Amino acid sequence: MRTLVSLGVVLALAGCKKSGGTAAAAPKVGWHASTSGMTCYYPPAYDKLGGTDRKIARQDALEAMMSQWNGSRGDGVQFDDVVVENVETALLGTPTAIEQVSTKNLAKCEAGDTGAWGSWLARVPGELAVGQCSNPLVDRWFYYLDIKIGWQNKAPVCKGNVVEVKASSVDYYRTSDKGAWINAEGDTSASASATDLPCNTPGCHPGQIVMRFIGESGATQVIPVGLSYVFTAPEHGTIEVGINDDTFYDNQFKVESGLEHHTSIEYAPR
Repeated sequence: MRTLVSLGVVLALAGCKKSGGTAAAAPKVGWHASTSGMTCYYPPAYDKLGGTDRKIARQDALEAMMSQWNGSRGDGVQFDDVVVENVETALLGTPTAIEQVSTKNLAKCEAGDTGAWGSWLARVPGELAVGQCSNPLVDRWFYYLDIKIGWQNKAPVCKGNVVEVKASSVDYYRTSDKGAWINAEGDTSASASATDLPCNTPGCHPGQIVMRFIGESGATQVIPVGLSYVFTAPEHGTIEVGINDDTFYDNQFKVESGLEHHTSIEYAPR
């Protein structure tokens, strides 16, 4: 009886193996010999890893690649120290890019052409920099408006930056010798629509504080600010402010009790 049971189990197991086929080979991860004869670092399937494991895998991949690029592995592969340092700096600044770079690096290693590999590596920092913004507006900017000049106080912004542009309400100036005293809201009794002033769309007033955004694409927006305006950058670019005026020589601040008014301007990142 024991013999029959044992034989049945063996036959059943044999049948399972036949119907299921051979087990799939585990994917290569880590250092393995490649068809080029070089030992290459094979990164894991990042998209199958959880958040923490994925971050660890990126760090492991960077350390592994660095050890080969700088010659520490002693396998005959070594690239220029400056190139390697630049790539490391770029990848530390954008860790998610390690995934793409490690995959491309494997392909270069498997190809076995160290000249082409090194040329590609030198281009990596530049390729990673495309479309990136290295100078977001993160600090408050504060200064006093100069009403004798046009656009001023240029500041860089990155796509998605949210900035509140604010002007003081208690400071007055006028834009002609006999004009009315106005504050940052401008002459609200008049519209600048259909004029030659910088801001000439609905909501724009003569003498008003206005903002200009110039994007990297060249797209330009002129926006009425008045006392306050919250702006979200649609792309990387710059912002600057000025008075909605086209002549500046006759502009003057109000003087009271011997003290001259000075309109303050603030860029307040949110």
